[in-house]
Amino acid sequence: MKSVRSTAGQRGQALVEMALVVVLFVALTMGVIEFGRAWMIGNMITHAARDGARAAAVTPTANRGAGGTISNTAAIQANVLAGIGNAVPTNGFNVAVTQPTIGGIPMVQVTVTATVPYLFNLVGQNFTVNRTVSFRDEGR
Repeated sequence: MKSVRSTAGQRGQALVEMALVVVLFVALTMGVIEFGRAWMIGNMITHAARDGARAAAVTPTANRGAGGTISNTAAIQANVLAGIGNAVPTNGFNVAVTQPTIGGIPMVQVTVTATVPYLFNLVGQNFTVNRTVSFRDEGR
């Protein structure tokens, strides 16, 4: 026959073990959610930059200045920010559109630099994302 004292001790032990497991499980779940969100935001920024670079590469000659350079990049920047804005607020995002010549080939590059806040702040306040996408400039 078991004594009342050992049964109460076992219940207390089970409660402490359950508390430890729940804390670890919640921390692990929050980490998985945070990592998944960071990965998603990185992908959205990459795809928005790619769409912006492609739009810049095929800009018609009517919207280009002397030498074939794009005269107004504000529409491309707004397009990139609109593609990102579905996932995260874009305040603090920087979109740069450049037109370098690499190895004699005219290119268009769209660079997005951003500081994105974490949801749970487990490993810090925010993380930095920097993506650059290049396309051959079809209009030069």
